Amino acid sequence: MSNFMKFSVFATGLLASTALSHAADLIEPPVVEMVPEVRTVYTGGWYLRGDIGYSHVKVDGVDYYQGVPTLTGSFDKHDLGDSWMLGGGIGYQVNDYFRVDLTVDHHFNTAFNGVSASNTTCSAVVGAAGTCSYDDDARFGVTTLMANAYMDLGNYSGFTPYVGAGLGGAMVHWSDLKNKEYEDADPSNSATSTHDGNGEWRFAYALHAGVSYDLTSNLKLDTGYTYKHIQGGNMFSFESGNANSGPQGFDGDIEIHTVRAGLRWSLY
Repeated sequence: MSNFMKFSVFATGLLASTALSHAADLIEPPVVEMVPEVRTVYTGGWYLRGDIGYSHVKVDGVDYYQGVPTLTGSFDKHDLGDSWMLGGGIGYQVNDYFRVDLTVDHHFNTAFNGVSASNTTCSAVVGAAGTCSYDDDARFGVTTLMANAYMDLGNYSGFTPYVGAGLGGAMVHWSDLKNKEYEDADPSNSATSTHDGNGEWRFAYALHAGVSYDLTSNLKLDTGYTYKHIQGGNMFSFESGNANSGPQGFDGDIEIHTVRAGLRWSLY
């Protein structure tokens, strides 16, 4: 074979291999795009709650009729003690940031101590030569029914701070009031009377703040503070045997400050 023929075969092979190389570059494998999995996150649903708390109770004054329903006076002193609270409710988590619930809380009986008058004219103490003072004792308890709404302020490593407010009613119950009149110069010289306590429904509202922690996906530990404001009303009646009848004493607005802790169990 001549040198020309050898060169022609070599050139032809080189061109063929170059063409195949360029063709391989032009033919790229198909790109398969992975479609991400779409998951629906369900954040709403019903939940149950239970709470225990400790409350400080305050009454904004006590007024009363002094013997007849025309002459009014105010207690010189009025103190309410602290009490325990138990509560429960059912609620609905609307979304990650908003929920509502209906709660019933019972604040157990706490002691009321008052002084309705000091160093004044005696009325029932036999043989009193000077002035008399009046001590008053009763028990106070209340059950509240509230519709509440809350804003959850985001979840941070399982912790969810929140604020809320509620409207509803309070069943206020005053026990019988024991009134002791005693001579200032000789406190052993005294007389007592009993005034029937009053129970009634009153308007109330509440403010809430706290934080919950995710114990599990369905169970939360809830700790917080609740302020309740209850409208004033009738407190006690005239004593038996008095010529007058009906309410004699009237408490002012009642404030309840409660530190509470509880559990919320989601049903979804």
